[in-house]
Amino acid sequence: MKTQSTSINWSNVNLQDSYERNQNILDPYDFDTLLLEVSCNLRKEELTRESIGAHFNQILEEKVRVAKEIFKDNLDNIIKEAKADRD
Repeated sequence: MKTQSTSINWSNVNLQDSYERNQNILDPYDFDTLLLEVSCNLRKEELTRESIGAHFNQILEEKVRVAKEIFKDNLDNIIKEAKADRD
C-alpha cells in the first residue's frame, strides 16, 4: 500500500494529489491565535486599539505575501490542472 507524504513542496504543489490539492493557500487566522500573539508580543501598556490593529495588519500582510508567492510559484501547475479538468 502506498503511503501519503504530508510534506509539501509549496513551490511545486502536486495538484493531482488530493491531499496537496486541498491544502489552504492562505493560512487561517483565528481569535485564539491573535490573542496569544498579542499577549506574547505586546506589553500590557501597549495593548491599545492601534497597536493590536497594527499587529493584525502586519500578520495579514505577511499571510497575503506568502499566499501570493505560493500562487505565483504554482501558476503553471494551476493552468495545467485547469486545462486537464476541461478534457
